[in-house]
Amino acid sequence: AAGPVGTMPAIRCRGRARHPTVGVIGTAAAMAASTVFAGGATAALAVGIRLRAATSTPSRLLGNSMQFGQRWKRFLSSRAVGDSIDTRTYELHKKYHDKTIEFTMENYEYVQNKGYNTDRELSPAQQVLIRRAARARFACWPRLEEKHTHEVQLGSSPQRFLGRNGNLVPGDPGENVFVISLARRPSKLRHVLHELYEQGISATIVDAIDGDAILCKDDVESHGVQVLPGYVGHRNHGIQLTTGEVGCFMSHYSIWHHMVEHGIESALILEDDFDFQERFAERLGEYLEEAANEDWNLLYVGRSPVEPDLRQISEHVSEPGYTLWTVGYIMRLDAARALLEAEAFRQFAPLDEFFSLAMGRITTVYNEYAPIWQRYIPCVIRGLAVSPPLVMPYVGSMFESDTAMLRSGTRYVKDLPQGISADEEERQLQGIFDR
Repeated sequence: AAGPVGTMPAIRCRGRARHPTVGVIGTAAAMAASTVFAGGATAALAVGIRLRAATSTPSRLLGNSMQFGQRWKRFLSSRAVGDSIDTRTYELHKKYHDKTIEFTMENYEYVQNKGYNTDRELSPAQQVLIRRAARARFACWPRLEEKHTHEVQLGSSPQRFLGRNGNLVPGDPGENVFVISLARRPSKLRHVLHELYEQGISATIVDAIDGDAILCKDDVESHGVQVLPGYVGHRNHGIQLTTGEVGCFMSHYSIWHHMVEHGIESALILEDDFDFQERFAERLGEYLEEAANEDWNLLYVGRSPVEPDLRQISEHVSEPGYTLWTVGYIMRLDAARALLEAEAFRQFAPLDEFFSLAMGRITTVYNEYAPIWQRYIPCVIRGLAVSPPLVMPYVGSMFESDTAMLRSGTRYVKDLPQGISADEEERQLQGIFDR
């Protein structure tokens, strides 16, 4: 993989060019920022944004992008000194969203027609094979079997993320770097391999649980998965739980299960839209060293804060408030064990919000239902975050995301049929959808 991947530029917040043949296309989180930034100066602290519009005409897309630009200016002017959003984190997100607007303007036809599809480079026959494999992978959950993991050796062995003086640091994931990857998104996998190759980091690619493999409610219920009672989203994420969000949660859970099963003390878990920032490996070891005296079991290395940090621990480490994104984090074994013992899969919500509530974060600014949801979510996470983030989603990833935005064929768990016949399952595996 290292040969061709090493010659392939990638979209980055730090401004590199996009290779024209790579199908890793377009982030436009800016399009639906208005709900996040509404409500005065406190709400203006929100950096995290989810895209909710399923389709958009070019004129609507242009209008939304311009509206975001105006609201972003108001965000800049309303941000008071002492808001407790780290300036470096803030500036990195500003750069990310500026590039979002730029990409939206340049690629509005793709945005409009993103549809319900896999990577275009996959042939129909390949798509059928991938759908069958995804169904088989789903049936194995929560076990992470050897056939579902793929080692990529691009770094030194043993792999270590060391402190400033080359010393070992608590929480170092070492060789336990896991990247969740959807088989129907090979363009994302190419980006993953490029990032790992560039940084010289070895990792295990994990076959994701594909939300598209969930065809009926019986599928979900067969694994004991349950949605939070009365879940309807909230004012800033006003949609029902999607199969993509369920697949995301189940994918992460399978890695936690693997950690407990194999006694893995610490693991770096990445989603396949991550973009390493400069000197990632070196800085990760240094920031872990800064957190050495803290009692933590989850460390965000990539995040999107929607409320101020609770405290600044060191130059690069803080205790976060309500936070979005699970693009990258380090989990320690006691957190994985606690989530399994609490049977977290019986209290499903979008994973990033689940983590915030599992840290005990309640905010009436971003999520008005947080106090209600927290009744069902175990408070077992002791979270920290690095500032600025060491990973961000690459600019362009959100249009290939099954969780960050809606596709024209997005399916909601509540709308799935209770069960399906073998003939109907085969029709869907063949790509024959009644949509």
